[in-house]
Amino acid sequence: MTDKDKIYNLIIKNLTDEISEEEKEFLEKGLSSDKKMRTSYFSLFSFWKKFFPKRQNHTIIEKTEKKLGLTYQFGARTNSWSWSKIAVSILLIVSVSFSIYQLVKPKQNITLNSYTCNANKAQAHILSDGTKVWLNSNSMLIASEPFIGDTREVTLFGEAYFEVAHNENQPFEVQTRKLKTKVLGTHFNVIAYPTDEIHEISLYEGKVVIYEEDTPNENYVLTPGDRAYFTSETGKIKIVHTDLGKEAQWRDGIIRFYDEDLFSITKQLERKFQSRIFIADSIVGNLKFTAEFEKESLERIMSVLSQAHEFDYKFTNNGVFIQSKN
Repeated sequence: MTDKDKIYNLIIKNLTDEISEEEKEFLEKGLSSDKKMRTSYFSLFSFWKKFFPKRQNHTIIEKTEKKLGLTYQFGARTNSWSWSKIAVSILLIVSVSFSIYQLVKPKQNITLNSYTCNANKAQAHILSDGTKVWLNSNSMLIASEPFIGDTREVTLFGEAYFEVAHNENQPFEVQTRKLKTKVLGTHFNVIAYPTDEIHEISLYEGKVVIYEEDTPNENYVLTPGDRAYFTSETGKIKIVHTDLGKEAQWRDGIIRFYDEDLFSITKQLERKFQSRIFIADSIVGNLKFTAEFEKESLERIMSVLSQAHEFDYKFTNNGVFIQSKN
């Protein structure tokens, strides 16, 4: 693990009040010597303080905030959300999609807007440039608006479908954990939940360029029908051409699985229904399913899946438990 990785892990521990004095000293040294990391921590701290205001023990960032003279306004376009179980994972994002210049330039009257989606229902938003964004369950989009500078930058945690307003003079960029997607005007879908190892980008119309933030010259161009798989651990990108057809029907409350194993399916169901799902053994977890559900309850979905491949399931106060049929 590099020193940078250690510092980001310590950032999380500090925000959750689980850091030791020795670790705090190491963190202070890291933040004082790395401006980019210090700026990232400032932004992450601000989000944490906004959504979890009860946590007050943040002396490091408060000192940094005063030293840099950083102040900005949060927008009011935020819905209530209930995905605290992955909030800490969000803090693993190592880059901030908006520059410090955008945050502090007072004459531009820039607002940091956070768009979120409640569980079990996709939500549509229109950004200041006219771009339409649909957010899936447990997803969040951050945008510094109005967009200024050479690009329109947003940061995504989760899944979103974009219909980007065309502006050849100001490309639209979506920042996820380590990957950037750059477009002029197009329709595409991004799946980039912080807790997922593999992220996906599917292109429906137009053209997009994707690249890792650290290696912008090593980019890949997607054309309609292309889907890119990015593995965050290895940095590998794989592109396949497929029939995207009904892939983005989640916007209308439709869930589709095509030859997916139960491990993958339950991860999606957990996000949508905000319910823990436990699988007792890999035999059941590796069962493959192809199915489509439109605005069905979790109970109904579990019933149908258990009939397709026989397994037992039980709803409890702690979640849903799945095991091989006795």
